[in-house]
Amino acid sequence: MTKTFVAAPLLFIAYGIIRWIDGADGDHGPGLAWTIGHLLFLTGFALYAVALFALRGLLARARGVSLVALVAGLVGVAAFLRVIVIDLIVGFRADDHAAMSVVGDEYDRWPGDLGLYETLYTVGPLLFLAGLLTLAILLTRERRLPIWSPVLLVLGFITITINLDLMPLGGAFLLVALLPLDLADRKIRTGSKAAL
Repeated sequence: MTKTFVAAPLLFIAYGIIRWIDGADGDHGPGLAWTIGHLLFLTGFALYAVALFALRGLLARARGVSLVALVAGLVGVAAFLRVIVIDLIVGFRADDHAAMSVVGDEYDRWPGDLGLYETLYTVGPLLFLAGLLTLAILLTRERRLPIWSPVLLVLGFITITINLDLMPLGGAFLLVALLPLDLADRKIRTGSKAAL
């Protein structure tokens, strides 16, 4: 499970690099780079859903608060997944970059007019960050993460929010933030094998 702490941000970094390639001509999408990049991004967020469960599973205390954080984070992930899926559909349907806006307008309310999308589009990223950050802070309080881990999570999201072209840097912050958990897990597994 701790492998997701490494895999998810690595996929964000890969998406960011492919985004640079996609934008080399001045436009992003449609095309192969757009599709591959968004599939990596989609998989990265799916892994973050797994990571949220794994983070909560590592906690010994604060089960009520961690449950709220988990639910908030998962709602945020769902909001991101919806946007990425729409981007993929638009990329498949549009013939060129200019057509993407026209095609995209057809999916503003997809998969149905629930009246929540504008709110989720704004609040979703905040819920994801709040859930992930809360779990990281709780793990810091239990001395499972260093004090700088939550700071790096915030820096990662700020960097990505400033400009999507900074995704590789933001992904690197997210990677380093949770890397101590993966390293500790590997150390435990290595120790267990050595004991055998």
